[in-house]
Amino acid sequence: MSDYYSTLGIAKDASQDEIKKAYRKMALKYHPDKNKGDSKAEASFKEVSEAYETLSDPDKRRMYDQFGKEGVQGQGGFGGGGGGFSSMEDALRTFMGAFQGGGGGGFESFFGFEGGGQGGAYAQQGASKKISLTISFEEAAKGVEKEALITNWITCGKCDGSGAKSKSDITTCSTCHGRGSISQSRGFFNMSSTCPHCHGSGQMIKTPCDTCHGAGKVKEKQKIKIKIPAGVDSGMRLKMAGHGDAGENGGPPGDLYVYLTVSPHNFFKRDGDDILIELPVTFSEAALGCKKEIPTLSEKCRLTIPAGTQSGKQLRIKQKGFANVHGHGHGDIIVRIQVETPVHLTKEQTEMLTQFAKTESPSNSPGKKSFLDKVKSLFD
Repeated sequence: MSDYYSTLGIAKDASQDEIKKAYRKMALKYHPDKNKGDSKAEASFKEVSEAYETLSDPDKRRMYDQFGKEGVQGQGGFGGGGGGFSSMEDALRTFMGAFQGGGGGGFESFFGFEGGGQGGAYAQQGASKKISLTISFEEAAKGVEKEALITNWITCGKCDGSGAKSKSDITTCSTCHGRGSISQSRGFFNMSSTCPHCHGSGQMIKTPCDTCHGAGKVKEKQKIKIKIPAGVDSGMRLKMAGHGDAGENGGPPGDLYVYLTVSPHNFFKRDGDDILIELPVTFSEAALGCKKEIPTLSEKCRLTIPAGTQSGKQLRIKQKGFANVHGHGHGDIIVRIQVETPVHLTKEQTEMLTQFAKTESPSNSPGKKSFLDKVKSLFD
């Protein structure tokens, strides 16, 4: 067996809290109830318990640091000769001690027992719901308020959630006597589990409520308003706190999650907070330059197309895109130029372009010149 610090996976200067935390983790991993019939796990459980019993005691730890295992032989539950616990009961007692006063929940939940303490069942939050909602491109850009119809479990108004016809119809559970839990013995363990008769409430109902039939809640259709902020996109989720089912035993209601889908636009395309527009221009407009009216989400803008603009060139209209949903300004409108080659030329147009072609020089087409130079270099 390795030294005690390595057994628990801690440093030699570990604090008492670190020692206890490491032991709890490893003891739960190797506990016999989780590893029935596994002799290796049982041996490991004894080892980590032995290490913890020594290192959790300042005096024993000091002796161990100075003299090793021989320095603590024969102390507090160790057998002679081989060091180790004399029985599994000794190791389990160390386990029980480490889990007492540890903040609650850890020991009981490990063994599968929960709920049912003095005072009845625990308050639980109600179930959360989700719905899907489709909005238009413009609604996503500007924000919108929508109405939706949902069906929720709500607290019964007739019995105020008690489930009983009257207060006199609520009696103490005869099985747990109002505690909400019952005791169970396993060897020298004495554990509590939720009462199966009253399900942890500590109470029984003689005559159930006529409206909810003892459930304490009823289903109701509710019309709700959903405020959708500007800048949302498909796949985003809105959380509406408290719009789910009513809670249990005084717990808060659940939440409503709204999953959004934004319909595509027949003109605009979206890229994050930016809006993309494909703008076709003629050969002469691209060559000579021009001004164009560009639609935005709220108005029209005039955009200057510089002379000599090439197909694929992107021009930007600042701050006219989508609002950022987190409040970080607006995106832009990005206009991508598409230069169209003229088709169905008239005789006059053909003659004019033929004369124009005779006047062209490499300086008029730098991209073409660069391409020809590269081709030429391949054969040099």
